[in-house]
Amino acid sequence: MPMPQTTPYQALYRSVMKEAAAQGRTLMQRLVVRARITMPERAKMMPDAIERNLLTEAARTLMKHEAQLCEAYPQALLAEFAQAIAGDTRKAGALSFDSLELMGDDQVEEGVELVRIQQAVLRVVEAELTELNALVCAAQGLKTVQVERNPLRPEVYVRSLRTVALESPVSQAVRTRWMLDLGEAMGPELARVYRELSQMLRGQGVTEAGFKLAQNQESLAPAPPRAGAPAGEPAQAARALLNVQELRRLLAGDFDAQDNAARPERPTDFAMTMPAAFEALQEMRQVDQVMQRLQQRQAVGAVDAVTGPAALREELRKKSRGTGQALGLEVVNLMVENIASDPRLLAPVQQTVRELEPALLRLAMADPRFFSDKKHPARQLLDQMTQRSLAWESVDAPGFAAFLDPLQQAVDALLSTRIAGAEPFAFAVKTLEEAWGEQQRRDRRYREKAVRALLQAEQRNLLADKFGKELRARPDVAAAPREIIQFISGPWAQVMAQARLADQDGTADPGGFGDVVTDLLSSAQLHLGPGNAARLARLVPPLLGKLREGLATIDYPVAQTQRFLNQLALLHEQAMKPPGESGRPVPLSTTLSREELEAQFGQDSGAGSAWLAPREAMHSGFMDTDQGGLPQPLFDATRPGEDEEAPAGITPALPPAAIQPGAWVELLVDSGWARFQLTWASPHGTLFMFTNAAGKSQSMTRRLLDKMLENSTLRVVSGQAVVDGALDAVAHTALRNSAFAKL
Repeated sequence: MPMPQTTPYQALYRSVMKEAAAQGRTLMQRLVVRARITMPERAKMMPDAIERNLLTEAARTLMKHEAQLCEAYPQALLAEFAQAIAGDTRKAGALSFDSLELMGDDQVEEGVELVRIQQAVLRVVEAELTELNALVCAAQGLKTVQVERNPLRPEVYVRSLRTVALESPVSQAVRTRWMLDLGEAMGPELARVYRELSQMLRGQGVTEAGFKLAQNQESLAPAPPRAGAPAGEPAQAARALLNVQELRRLLAGDFDAQDNAARPERPTDFAMTMPAAFEALQEMRQVDQVMQRLQQRQAVGAVDAVTGPAALREELRKKSRGTGQALGLEVVNLMVENIASDPRLLAPVQQTVRELEPALLRLAMADPRFFSDKKHPARQLLDQMTQRSLAWESVDAPGFAAFLDPLQQAVDALLSTRIAGAEPFAFAVKTLEEAWGEQQRRDRRYREKAVRALLQAEQRNLLADKFGKELRARPDVAAAPREIIQFISGPWAQVMAQARLADQDGTADPGGFGDVVTDLLSSAQLHLGPGNAARLARLVPPLLGKLREGLATIDYPVAQTQRFLNQLALLHEQAMKPPGESGRPVPLSTTLSREELEAQFGQDSGAGSAWLAPREAMHSGFMDTDQGGLPQPLFDATRPGEDEEAPAGITPALPPAAIQPGAWVELLVDSGWARFQLTWASPHGTLFMFTNAAGKSQSMTRRLLDKMLENSTLRVVSGQAVVDGALDAVAHTALRNSAFAKL
């Protein structure tokens, strides 16, 4: 069911968002006042003369830019509120795992400092934030608190502060000192803002939403262990190693020489050779064996998942002789924890990921950086098993068992072998591709056919849009009936575009379809009179033939073609009547509704729309639905109504959401919610194609995509690959460790 869109407090929710953004000016003024006091005081205490001068200069510059900062902060807040409402759950200072190696020391240090500020602010405002979370969620119609649904989270304010600081024309040294003092001042001042907003909501009768038994701990997660944990606590000590600096060294390969010298020899006491393991895998195809194995896993799997990998991790950690190996083990453990706890994955997939951890830990001893190489077979295996699993929303969905069975067999084989390195994982990936291959090949053929149709449609639509504008600009078009104008700039522009794309000789007017426009316009004039009847009689038969010929080239529906020709005949009949007998002709607009006119002749739609021929639409599952009557998005409640004004200088607009190929979404279609993956986007971004687990495609225009996103009839399940997100979370943990080490 679509999420509820109407609540008793929507108008109040809108007011709170506007008020919070408007308060940004006052909040910034208070921060500057506090910083103007603390910065000189800190300067006096600095023994280093250079630092004293820098702080003094930063304080002087801050006063000089106070007005600009106060003006810019509400805008930055509103932009961040919109991102948060749109579902952007970025963490303040979050790092991309893949880009960490390429970041400079200054960038890393800035990220560490940003997280330190965020955590410091969170400690001060925790009580006020808990109350505000419950009230804001209630104002959105939520029965339980969902922390991520509160756009007013502390990291949003911290990130906005960083934005305005970066936009200020000051040096990096000054900016760094601004952030330090403004960030320290934010805690008590933001707590004050939270109390005022909570009072505003309570004063309007809003009561707090309830808390789940297991609350989302995104913003209130316990602090990670500090660096320098006692040596007697090996697990904590190893995790404390994982800070940003050490993680960067690991990704850069700084530990490779050291670890290669200390790397243990390959073990030889393994239970089964790798080829033998995969031969066994190929034989394990009986359903009763699979079900028996699944029942056994249900009985003992939970215990093995907790004790097995943990015990092995400690054993391998003791054997590791280099920092790189120890860090690699810790990264694997954190990565697996993040993947296996990802709520987007179904329980059997989460369990399979946990069961794979021992094999990944052994791999980390031989290749500590396998997780950073997207082409490494182990990374490919993780990507495939997690991304493919998102195709199913339940374990009972058709096709899920056929996906899970070979995956679990591959994991069993990997656990049976003790061969170090990438080779066993390469065999696993190959085996799974073979097991899933028939479905993949079938789906690929369907997708390729649909993509060809959509590519052709986009090329034709872009060219037709150009022709349509040129035709509308002709002098003889102004006096033509509206329906004729719509026809020549709609379907007939498509005909001309198709002819141009199919032309190999560079003809000026391929097929002569451009000349038809002149004859069509002259024949449709309303007052030709009887003197032109003979001319019209000669003109009409070849004109009608050419119209039929042209429309057939784009597979235009026969019924719609005939309907237009019938209406054209009425215009011709009216034109040949003597002036005294004329009377007003019957325009198409009196016999067709607006929707029928747009469906038959197209509309002046501009970028983001498209017309597909029936055959193209059939091959690609084109959704040409008006989507009218859909519930309005909740974010509309935060925009000023027609009779309201936004705060001065604030433009409350939601930026367009961007969905990249590979993202999994749920679409509200005729049969209800269905899971699809965005498998293709056209080169010009006008057409998008989604495919489900059964290979069925749904394509749509950019306009419809944006409309469904706004109306919450298309919701993003996973915009980022599961493994990428898990590794980004590892980088964030390292960042937090570095930040806590400074506290």
